[in-house]
Amino acid sequence: MEPEQILAANPANLAVALKPGGMMPELRAMRLKEIAERTQKEFGGDLRAALAKLPVSKARAALKKFPNIADPGVDRILLFAGISPVAAIPSNCPQVLVRFETGKESDNYGRTYGDAQRTLSAETPTRFDARIRAYLLLKCHGQKLCKRTNPKCSACPVAAECAFTKREKTG
Repeated sequence: MEPEQILAANPANLAVALKPGGMMPELRAMRLKEIAERTQKEFGGDLRAALAKLPVSKARAALKKFPNIADPGVDRILLFAGISPVAAIPSNCPQVLVRFETGKESDNYGRTYGDAQRTLSAETPTRFDARIRAYLLLKCHGQKLCKRTNPKCSACPVAAECAFTKREKTG
């Protein structure tokens, strides 16, 4: 959708459309309108084109000014918008790569995210297709098998190579 379509939309209708996407659709609808307004005013209605013209560091800073967008969201936007082939990690499962490599993730989310990002960066080519595929595979694996709590290691196709699984068996 274009920013002007979002701005013209009834907030209640937006909330209904956003309901399948998660909790608090009314709040998300208000934020979406705020994002559309900012995109219209500050970026001429084409955020992607405006960000693509900026150095990556400035594009990151611009995205972080939007509500509820931190590093994982910035990375995902830069990757999927085709702006920079960053090593984006799904925000709800940074533990996947860290568990696989080291056997245990940190209690600090930022550290776990950074460790996962460094691993992905080292193990995948710096190409959009490779990084998008890795992101999607990690997301799927983290949501279905390598969950934060109660991981399903017995059903995991890479369990034999996983440091976390090996640690759980011996520990």
